[in-house]
Amino acid sequence: MTGWRLGTPTYWRDETATITVARRSPGEIVDLLGTIDAVHGLYYLLMHPVVTLFGTGEVATRLPSVLAAAVAAAMTALIGARVADRFVGLVAGLLVAVSPAISRYAQECRQYMLATALAAVATYLLVRALERGDRRWFAAYAVSIALLGWLQIFCLLLLPAHAVTVATTRERTLPLIRRWLVSVAFPLAATVPLVLVALPQRRLQVEWISEPDRGAVELLLKMVSGSSWSIVPVLVLLGLALVRPVRPAGPVDPRWTAAAWALLPPAILLGASFVVPSYVFRYVLFCVPAMALMIGLALRRLPVWAAGPVALALALAAVPMHLDVREPDARIDDTRSLAALLREHQAPGDAIVFSDQRFRRVTAPYPDAYRGLNDLALARTGAATGTIDGKEVRPAELARRLATVDRVWFVWRRFVSAAPVDKAKFRLITRDRDGFRKVVRYRYKGGTVTLYERR
Repeated sequence: MTGWRLGTPTYWRDETATITVARRSPGEIVDLLGTIDAVHGLYYLLMHPVVTLFGTGEVATRLPSVLAAAVAAAMTALIGARVADRFVGLVAGLLVAVSPAISRYAQECRQYMLATALAAVATYLLVRALERGDRRWFAAYAVSIALLGWLQIFCLLLLPAHAVTVATTRERTLPLIRRWLVSVAFPLAATVPLVLVALPQRRLQVEWISEPDRGAVELLLKMVSGSSWSIVPVLVLLGLALVRPVRPAGPVDPRWTAAAWALLPPAILLGASFVVPSYVFRYVLFCVPAMALMIGLALRRLPVWAAGPVALALALAAVPMHLDVREPDARIDDTRSLAALLREHQAPGDAIVFSDQRFRRVTAPYPDAYRGLNDLALARTGAATGTIDGKEVRPAELARRLATVDRVWFVWRRFVSAAPVDKAKFRLITRDRDGFRKVVRYRYKGGTVTLYERR
């Protein structure tokens, strides 16, 4: 399901950052992480061989996320089968496979789907460790948690949920609890270097995030339910799963394992975001498999003649969102259309200026559209400066460079506050009556691109 129309949606700005960085050498990627994006570093390093071997096409770069979605569905099914029964596992795995939220992020070359799959793997390893009490299972669990923290640091919010799983396990003993605490201590210690590097970068990473409001909660419910129409039925099913628990298949309680995983990480991050805004839905995507488990547990308590139609109704209600996330312009900005406009209308000798230097990364996935354009504001590349977007020249130097060209494309990006340097670029192009005149402006989803020609 997640691979359907994989290459149709255009790359958006976050994906272009992945392409920009993954094309660099491992040494250049490591240099970058000391400046920005340390929290994405492991993913960039994983994507480097993918881009090197298979190029920067949408299908090639998004395929790892699609494969991760398959792993997430399979692991959810295994968890359900071990803690409850095969019916719960089958239903939960299928719900993950047909989830619009999973499809949305499986069709994106960012780490969120890989983190979701790894969260499911870690939960499965914890279940096996609690069943067997074997140090080898706890060791494997510790490795998975360490990788999870390095892949997406917010996924460590899974640990409070796992603490509930351990606390509600039947036949829990002090040695078992001690083994879990030790297996958690090592990966937490392993993520300390990442935290120390990432904390000074926080302003650059999440300064755009605002305090959560009612809309953020509604979006969370919509994404995990599959549609706005499914929110109330899903909440009813969650209540049913809590008040009419399914008999455990082993020592791990399926109800509290799934409920803690589904509810605690979003609640903690939402609550913390009233102090330090940091909540975005994709940061808690790894809780979707737990919601599927909860629904599976609820459907297990319904008669067979009712469970089937309810599951089918939930799947059908999600169809509109599946179609929406697969539209060519489904993302917040349409970088493919921008590249097509420039490819079609540019002329030899043309130059380009980006209003916001962070939008320069759109050149990475569609390089042929920008190869003939002189980037006037660029002083040094990102690879040379240990940044994503490079360093830009001062306004005086930009003015000198503008004087050497007859046509310049000015790319303006919506959803970004106009910094003084961005306004200065625009004034340099338009202030002089004897300088440039506007010839034509094209709109694309996410902004505009305007051609200025010397009078």
